Amino acid sequence: MKNTVIKIAMLCLITVQYVTSYAQQEPQYTQFMYNKLPINAAYTGARDVLSIRALYRNQWSGIKGAPQTTSLSLHSPFKRESNAMGMYIVNDRLGVTNQTWFNVTYAYRISLPKKMKLSIGLNAGILWYKSNLQDLVLNSNIDPFIANVNRVLPDVGAGIYLTHDYFYVGVSVPNFIKSSLYNKSTINNISASNASKVNFAHRTPHFFFMAGGVIPAGKVLKIRPQILGKYIVADQGKKIPFQMDFNLSLLIYNRVNIGGTYRTAFHNKKTGLTNGDSFDVMLEVWPLKQFMIGYAYDYTLTKLGDYNKGSHEIILGYDFVYDKKKINTPRYF
Repeated sequence: MKNTVIKIAMLCLITVQYVTSYAQQEPQYTQFMYNKLPINAAYTGARDVLSIRALYRNQWSGIKGAPQTTSLSLHSPFKRESNAMGMYIVNDRLGVTNQTWFNVTYAYRISLPKKMKLSIGLNAGILWYKSNLQDLVLNSNIDPFIANVNRVLPDVGAGIYLTHDYFYVGVSVPNFIKSSLYNKSTINNISASNASKVNFAHRTPHFFFMAGGVIPAGKVLKIRPQILGKYIVADQGKKIPFQMDFNLSLLIYNRVNIGGTYRTAFHNKKTGLTNGDSFDVMLEVWPLKQFMIGYAYDYTLTKLGDYNKGSHEIILGYDFVYDKKKINTPRYF
């Protein structure tokens, strides 16, 4: 019985992208505060050095075909620090679906009073979207609505990022361009009577809002509150509530960070999702001032938690610092 429930749950999760235009399509990160470039292009160059981040996420461990995300990003300011460039590659797998983003980023950075910087960023690239939907068909009666998909789509986004030594605020849309996730041949092969029953899925813009700060609490501790908000633009006047990540962590001696995150869910009466999606714990360590390694564990609060062993996320980061002044200056964001 349990295996049957899992299969049904996975089938729903895999096909939700195709039967609705309102599912979340961008990858999810628990340690978003250390992996901002794929979310906001304006973060490009924000660390003032050549910076690289690699992340792997295994979501809903124990469920076959559950999401797995890998990302690699690097960025750096130019010699004239008002300009910065970077790039990121993200691969996201969910069952028979495989999405790969490749984007180049650019940011123009403006110095403001009181040691603040305003950055305006752009990203441009491609999304390679591949889904072997016919692998889900278990009998010889192939559903005419189901066909394999293999598409290369444009990816263009923008963001704004305001930073200070002790706080940051950012707003972004990683992709503006709406595009169908179906091949045109698939749409054309469906009869007019059947087509009226199908809601062809397409990419839709995702808005992100992020903010955080550092509050000194003596010589040893620093308190770090941070939030990430996600909003999906729906069609036909439909509204989808924010999904929010509320994070609070303690930074010890600028070398060890221990934190927790509460993530809300996109509430849906039909699926029975509650207001809480997960509670997450994380630990990041800097063995060297230039090198960091982090781990996060998500405990699922929805009904899906009965069928998985939580989510695991690992991140590695390295900053190539050639200036002694910069290496001695803590960079919290």
